[in-house]
Amino acid sequence: MADELKIGRRLKALREKKKLSLRALARETGIAVSFLSSVESGQNNVSVAKLKTILDALDTNLGAFFSQAPEPPARIVYRREDLTEISGQGNGISFLEIAAGRPGRALQMLVERYKPGADTGRELYRHDAEEAGVVLKGKLELTVEDEVFVLGPGDAYYFDSRRPHRFRNLGKTDVASISVNTPPSF
Repeated sequence: MADELKIGRRLKALREKKKLSLRALARETGIAVSFLSSVESGQNNVSVAKLKTILDALDTNLGAFFSQAPEPPARIVYRREDLTEISGQGNGISFLEIAAGRPGRALQMLVERYKPGADTGRELYRHDAEEAGVVLKGKLELTVEDEVFVLGPGDAYYFDSRRPHRFRNLGKTDVASISVNTPPSF
C-alpha cells in the first residue's frame, strides 16, 4: 500500500499543478472519477496502461513521472527570519512578506511597519487586487481616492486596490499592521 499511496499522492499533486479537477481528468482519460480518486488516495493499484493514459492527459510520461523527486509538502510555518523584505523603499517603511515565492498562492500577506512620518508617497498608487488589513499599533492614515481615514489599534480596512490609495504614519511612534492582497499583486 505504501507504493500505491506514493504514486497516488504524486498523481494528485501533478493533477492539481495542472489545475485539473478529477472530473476533468476523467473526461480526458475515459477513466471513472471513483477509480481516479481511489488511486490518488492509495486505495487502489493502477495498471501501467492506465497510468500511462493518466500521465498523457497530465502532459508527462512514465519516465519523467518516476524520475522526478516528489515536491516537498507546502510549508506551513514561516519564522521571522524567513519573511522577505519587499518594500525596497528605505524610507522608514518595512513590508515583510509571508511565503514569498510560494507557488500557486492566492493571497499575499504582509507584516507592515511605518516609522514616524513614513509615507508610501505623495502620489497615490494602485494595483490589481483587493486589500484588507488591521492596525496593531500606532496611528495610520489611509487615503483612498478623496477619502481620508485615521486608523488606530484594532481598526481595519478593506477596499479594491485598483482605487488610488496611500498609507502614512501620523504619530510619533511606529505603526505596526498586517495586510493581505488577493491575488498577490504587490
